[in-house]
Amino acid sequence: MAGRSLIFGILFVAAFVALIVSIAWIDKTQPLHQPDPLSADRTQPVPPSSAQ
Repeated sequence: MAGRSLIFGILFVAAFVALIVSIAWIDKTQPLHQPDPLSADRTQPVPPSSAQ
């Protein structure tokens, strides 16, 4: 049954190539980590609320 091993080999190589292409597809111009807009550590000071 050489046909079955040939199909499994082709599928394995196709999955490996798809993995490499998906890793290489990541856009290198974009920053890897975007700052969380809801995080407590902000660069802009939060104005004090005037609610009394």
